[in-house]
Amino acid sequence: MRKWSVISLIGALALIPAAAFADVDIDVDIEKDKTKVVYEKLVKFKAAVILAIVTLRTDKAAESETLVNQKNEDNHQFNFFNTSTSTTNSVSGSGITGVNQASGNMNNQANAVSVAVDPNSHDPFRSGSFAESQAASDQKNKSNHVLDKVSRSTSTLNSVSGSGIIGVNQASGSMNNQANAVSVAVGVGPAGIALSEADLGQVNSWNSVVSIFSTSSATIGSVTGNGITGVNQSSGHMNNQSNVVSVAAVN
Repeated sequence: MRKWSVISLIGALALIPAAAFADVDIDVDIEKDKTKVVYEKLVKFKAAVILAIVTLRTDKAAESETLVNQKNEDNHQFNFFNTSTSTTNSVSGSGITGVNQASGNMNNQANAVSVAVDPNSHDPFRSGSFAESQAASDQKNKSNHVLDKVSRSTSTLNSVSGSGIIGVNQASGSMNNQANAVSVAVGVGPAGIALSEADLGQVNSWNSVVSIFSTSSATIGSVTGNGITGVNQSSGHMNNQSNVVSVAAVN
């Protein structure tokens, strides 16, 4: 009986058909939601430091300045039967020549010269030079009184000649300002500093003059000079005269 049962099970297994292989197509729809959040922070620091060091070698320089200040103010003059005469015969010169001549009262005269010279070119192997010259003159006639009766003023200039810088002032009369101011700066040498300064101040104030049957006469026969020449001449009362010279040179 047990033997039969085993045979029946084997027969039943034999009746099951064998497994078969096949290709299958599958269509699938996929839905996908994706959220992306990006946080970005950029911090940028930039610093620039520029340090410039410049070493400048100065060229040669020459500076010259001349100042003349003259004032006639609040003066009083009374003339009766007066005669004023000025005569200039000959003036000749090479360079700089200045001549002033006046007769009478309360006249301002000035010859002001300022010269700056740097004759040589810059030497690249040597430092530069500097020359400075200043000349100043200040003259004032203030609150003066002159009373002339039957007076005569005469100025005569015969000859002026020379070379260089020549200044001549001549006046006859009262309350006259005269000035010759010269300032020269010369840079010749390769290096160095030259400084020169000249100042002059003159004041005539609160004076009184009474002239009766008076004669004022100023005469210059001859002036000849080389270099720097300054001449002032006056006749009369309360006259300011000045010759101011300032020279600076580097050699």
